[in-house]
Amino acid sequence: MFRRLKEKGVLGMNARIGSYMLPHNHRRDYPKVDDKVITSQLAELHGIPMPENYRIFDSYGGLRELDAALAAHRAFVIKPARGSMGNGIIVITDTIDGGYIRADGRPTSLRFLRYHMSQILSGLYSLNGYADRAIVQYLIVRHPVFDRVAMDGVPDIRVIVFRGFPVMAMTRLPTRESGGRANLHQGALGAGIDLRSGVTTHCVWRNTIITRHPDTGEKIEGITVPGWKEIIVMAVRGYDMSGLGYLGVDIALDRDRGPLVLEMNARPGLAIQLANLTGLRSRLELFKGLDSAGMSPEERVQKALEIIPAR
Repeated sequence: MFRRLKEKGVLGMNARIGSYMLPHNHRRDYPKVDDKVITSQLAELHGIPMPENYRIFDSYGGLRELDAALAAHRAFVIKPARGSMGNGIIVITDTIDGGYIRADGRPTSLRFLRYHMSQILSGLYSLNGYADRAIVQYLIVRHPVFDRVAMDGVPDIRVIVFRGFPVMAMTRLPTRESGGRANLHQGALGAGIDLRSGVTTHCVWRNTIITRHPDTGEKIEGITVPGWKEIIVMAVRGYDMSGLGYLGVDIALDRDRGPLVLEMNARPGLAIQLANLTGLRSRLELFKGLDSAGMSPEERVQKALEIIPAR
């Protein structure tokens, strides 16, 4: 079985680490993407748009000012700086009578938000369990192209970038089960995106291929992502910013502001292969001998589209 998967170009976890992460990602570069505060600072220097950070809390004492910090914003996101897989994120969509409404419609209180942020500061959601920072951030407004295939949340787009070239992409679509979060581990859908056209192709949910959204019944294949060329150019610029040779770049399409980078990941998962029904190893091998030195992000995107086989 393992031989057949290898012959089909499927990348496994051990090969991902040994053949791509370790040789192409230096440890000194990991903090650039593991800490969302550092990522946002670097992105600003490189002209890469990200959601605005309204406030960053780094001490328990600072949480006494939470009420005043939130008063200026009707909707926002609270997230850990060093979180992963969507853990620790709370989405507030409205403020009513001194309380808050979460993305799933549940009410919550300032007291709960302060308690949750104290847990973030303690490191409960951080990658290594160390003390963390809590971010209050602009809430992305879902682009209408996704309205029929997303439940109570905002989809994101993941692009795998290898040595500065885009190699594979998918969109993650929230479901009722995922609580509006675009995270596959929590029940979101993964739909492959054709790199040339920006059109959705196959879709996977809980390791099963599906054709329609389980909550809305809408067809998933055939959706054209607006501004696709801008999105993949933005993703490959993440390579220039981070120095990581094997990288996942997560981008959301905001209704008013266009594509915004949510985060970058030095350890991107492998479910993107199922969403595209294509082995990632075979894609990566196309770029192993290619030198991106001296090429602009736009030139690297164009080169990738010339190399990757037509769908």
